[in-house]
Amino acid sequence: MRSRFFFRLVQRSLANRMGKWLTAVLAVAMGASLVSASLTLALGMRAKMGQALRAYGANILLVPAVGQAGAPLFVTMAEDVLGRLEELGRRLPVVAYSPLVYAVAEIGPQRVVLVGTWPDAMRRVNPGSRVEGGWISDRDTVAEAMVGSSIARKLGLAVGAPLTLTVRDRTGTFRVVGILSTGGSEDEQVFLTLRAAQALAGRAGQLSLIQVSALASDRRVEDIARVLEAGLPGVTARTQFRLAMAEERLLDRLSLLLGLIAGLVLVASALGVAAAVATSVLERTRDIGLMKALGAGRALVGRLFLAEAGAIGLAGGLLGGAAGLLLAQAIARSVFGSAVPYTTLPALASVGSGICIASVASLIPVRRAASVEPGIALRGE
Repeated sequence: MRSRFFFRLVQRSLANRMGKWLTAVLAVAMGASLVSASLTLALGMRAKMGQALRAYGANILLVPAVGQAGAPLFVTMAEDVLGRLEELGRRLPVVAYSPLVYAVAEIGPQRVVLVGTWPDAMRRVNPGSRVEGGWISDRDTVAEAMVGSSIARKLGLAVGAPLTLTVRDRTGTFRVVGILSTGGSEDEQVFLTLRAAQALAGRAGQLSLIQVSALASDRRVEDIARVLEAGLPGVTARTQFRLAMAEERLLDRLSLLLGLIAGLVLVASALGVAAAVATSVLERTRDIGLMKALGAGRALVGRLFLAEAGAIGLAGGLLGGAAGLLLAQAIARSVFGSAVPYTTLPALASVGSGICIASVASLIPVRRAASVEPGIALRGE
């Protein structure tokens, strides 16, 4: 009976002051919306940013364990490792991987680095590569080649030109289907399919290294590399530290920036709620005095105002949670060109932060309300 009367009292108080409480609700909603938006972006941003950063290429290299002290160019590992890597990749945030075999080939008097790979996998691992012409058509072809832009300029090669490669006593003729430009070492290399390069170099079933492109959304790049190394016998995982660390720092700074903005808005929201509750206490001093004269204690008065603040926080949290989700989607679409996934955590956090903001901000005005002396209040002093 008492609890029912108490809730009716709170309901009537809120209804009678709906217009005045609206400002406090909007203040809470502003802070809660930033909490919701920042959490939604923080959770979805790592995956999106990781995908954007992956345009710069692989961030993990898998090389033969015996090649740790030197270049892996002539030290190879068995191609069978690809089957195990495929299984591990399903349990890890691995976007793509590209096996490579290296050899030194001759084009007339010119020596070049010959690279055999899966063209489709290379394209996924290095999506930022620019190609004049086209990519090698499939993994099984043995008649097509791609050349780096620097090699093409030196030798005067164009798309459609024949290309004769010699590796020791083996010679093969291929048709240039594309000229690759990455701004890196690939511009000085010639590319064949893995099968064609292995046959020309006499390294059937052998790999020099494997490029892996992994997202650092759930686990750090170094952690992913350690898991791959532990699951692939005879293989050492090396992270591309500059790219990996740049990715981690960028994501951490963006998350920190969103958190700081949300914190500042929360402080401003708390000040707005505190001002609204303090104004309500001043306006209702006579009512508080009457309640105390009729037997209401300090605790009851305090619970009344805290309940009102909690209701304000709940309404502001729900409103802010919805607004924050829309704001996060708008930011994600403008920055990444697609929406970020929605989870329940930002909504719960926005409601929780709204209630906490309103409750904490009203503590000082509530203490003042609870300490009102009935006699003084009723005399209007």
